[in-house]
Amino acid sequence: MSHPDGRLNLRPPGTLKGVSSVLGPHGVGASPGEKKSRNKSTRGKRKSIFETYMSKEDVSEGLKRGMLIQGVLRINPKKFHEAFIPSPDGDRDIFIDGVVARNRALNGDLVVVKLLPEEQWKLIKPESNDKDTEAADESDLPEELCGHHLPQQSLKGYNDSPDVIIEAQFDDSDIEDKHNTTQDVLIDGVKNLSVCVPDKGNASSSAPVLKDDSTSMLQDPRTLSEKSLQKSAKVVYILEKKHSRAATGVLKLLADKNSELFRKYALFSPSDHRVPRIYVPLKDCPQDFVTRPKDYANTLFICRIVDWKEDSNFALGQLAKSLGQAGEIEPETEGILTEYGVDFSDFSSDVLECLPQSLPWTIPPEEFSRRRDLRKDCIFTIDPSTARDLDDALSCRPLAEGTFEVGVHIADVSYFIPEGSHLDKVAAERATSVYLVQKVVPMLPRMLCEELCSLNPMTDKLTFSVIWTLTPEGKILEEWFGRTVIRSCTKLSYEHAQSMIESPTETIPEKQLPPISPEHSSEEVHQAVLNLHRIARHLRQQRFVDGALRLDQESLAEGTLQGGRQRPPTMVPPGKVDAGP
Repeated sequence: MSHPDGRLNLRPPGTLKGVSSVLGPHGVGASPGEKKSRNKSTRGKRKSIFETYMSKEDVSEGLKRGMLIQGVLRINPKKFHEAFIPSPDGDRDIFIDGVVARNRALNGDLVVVKLLPEEQWKLIKPESNDKDTEAADESDLPEELCGHHLPQQSLKGYNDSPDVIIEAQFDDSDIEDKHNTTQDVLIDGVKNLSVCVPDKGNASSSAPVLKDDSTSMLQDPRTLSEKSLQKSAKVVYILEKKHSRAATGVLKLLADKNSELFRKYALFSPSDHRVPRIYVPLKDCPQDFVTRPKDYANTLFICRIVDWKEDSNFALGQLAKSLGQAGEIEPETEGILTEYGVDFSDFSSDVLECLPQSLPWTIPPEEFSRRRDLRKDCIFTIDPSTARDLDDALSCRPLAEGTFEVGVHIADVSYFIPEGSHLDKVAAERATSVYLVQKVVPMLPRMLCEELCSLNPMTDKLTFSVIWTLTPEGKILEEWFGRTVIRSCTKLSYEHAQSMIESPTETIPEKQLPPISPEHSSEEVHQAVLNLHRIARHLRQQRFVDGALRLDQESLAEGTLQGGRQRPPTMVPPGKVDAGP
């Protein structure tokens, strides 16, 4: 089926005669007789499920007049029928209840909403239990009741979300005389899923309306405290589609093998329930998918949403690629990166050509005249033993007055990235390196991070430094910022530094330490670490006196739990306040 203009005319598949495909905005819970008579007058017409978006002009005017509100949409991952945007007045977030009210917007989108009348705002009850409204797992529901994801409370007859979408895999033309088990399940489900509709108020008087006490909107708001109501709204426009419109999930066949849709589309079920189900053309699917669907039951695919019509419960999409078996770390990781729009592709030749082509690279002579030369100072790095990109270094030199000259030296990456170059543009798009459990997606090419800019020992490197003159208590007396050249004398691991802190009066055997340049001794490095530790203790204690909050977080690392970045707890925060001498 198609429109004259050629666009796909995706009628909600298998909408049963006499059964509305949407329980919510209109005629919810009407008796079968009423539904059948109403269907006779509307047969052959497409019923819109979602509201048409407002025009840009009306949206702009509404925002200026304060009639509309814009904000970033957040969908609750555990109760995906609930969504929110921040309130402009800084009060409680604005509540958007249900799939229909979200109007095809996805998590992270910048949307424009219109507030509902106050009598339709959500009633907040502090004693309500989150467990009462957790969503049912998709696998626990019959396929015919999974046109969209149904909240578990709805299965119990509660009004947890007024916009419950019911989707049956049938075609109107051949359902009149079919009374199989699937149809009975759907009709029973419709009877049990009758919900009240606060935003329209046009539900049939014969409908068995069931009320959820935890989110009831029917009580007169004048009898309630203002603090017990949460503003509710509906999406009227999407300003910016921040969501990537990509999702990972599995393919399924449509339930009704006799329908026209079955011969054209498969059903893509996203792993993230905040994303709608998606119709996928069979031509995008593996050739033997229709004949051997079970072979792909555990295969992860990436699908991109290309359209979502007002009259279709499901979006229309295209399969991008097959990832592999569900549950395996690499396919799952690639799916996560794709969903969140992380660019993990190899850097192009245009980008790599921005870097020096001959290695090893040496600093041009003219650069020394523009920078402060610190190559003779005792400067060292402290990083995890497995680190390959050493991006910061430390120094600590005692002064005659009992003060210290402390330096922090950061790799000068900007020197290698000309403004407006291909490398600059790619770095701006990536914005940051993405750290996963088993891998890192770098913002910049590895040659830049691990070779040109890495502060490897006994090698001249370009840096940007800040140098303070500090008292032993950490009070700043003087400070200097500028571009520098350094030559790190050694590469310490956290374990090396920790052993120095734990043995302040003992000499660490050289065989237990990494190589140190001949210009400096292990004793000099040891003393610098101890001085930094003493100053850091005072600074850390003062931070907590001033009200700093310490949060313990566990982070995964190759199957084990490590605290923070594996920094030693007595040396560098995060760590408990060290009350020792």
